[in-house]
Amino acid sequence: MILKLKKARSVSELDVDINLQTSAQQLSLDESSDESLMLAYTKNDQLAFNSLYERYRTSLYRYMYRKISVSEEILNELFQDVWLKLINSRKQYVVKASFKTYLYQIANNTIKDYFRRESVRKIMSNIENDSEVIDSALSPEGMVVQSEVMKSFRLALEELPQQQRDVFLLREEAGLTSVQIAELMQVSVDTVKSRMRYAVSRLKEAIE
Repeated sequence: MILKLKKARSVSELDVDINLQTSAQQLSLDESSDESLMLAYTKNDQLAFNSLYERYRTSLYRYMYRKISVSEEILNELFQDVWLKLINSRKQYVVKASFKTYLYQIANNTIKDYFRRESVRKIMSNIENDSEVIDSALSPEGMVVQSEVMKSFRLALEELPQQQRDVFLLREEAGLTSVQIAELMQVSVDTVKSRMRYAVSRLKEAIE
């Protein structure tokens, strides 16, 4: 009986031990380098990820907030996208530079991807609505990306087959209807629409 009593431990003592172990583990994580934590996360250590997130969530959000001019809703979506990309690519992570550089590179690529998608959407929308493509309300970052997209757009336009380019320019630059283009080029309206459809498809592929 005495032996059993010596081995027995109270619930409160066990709780203290668990809390001490947790505190020690957290202290170890807090003292770990970013790269060590990320490597640990590649092995599915969720606590390591939590530590990284706590270290960078405020500074990363502030960086993105100051870098781009978008609504709070879009900013939050882009912020979450950065972390999702980090999560989804964790198995491919190798230490080539500091984790901070790695994380902010993901953030920059996420921002560029967003503006590229927006530029493509606006270009295609403006093509349909016969309006100007350049949006001066964009942030400097957005203007740079839009300029790159427009350059790709113009190059792709030059590379279109002659008949498709002619149809596209007659429609978008001259403002002719499909019927008018058909009469001018002496082809059917269906042929004009088909060429226009292929032209728009190729241009969209080139700038996406």
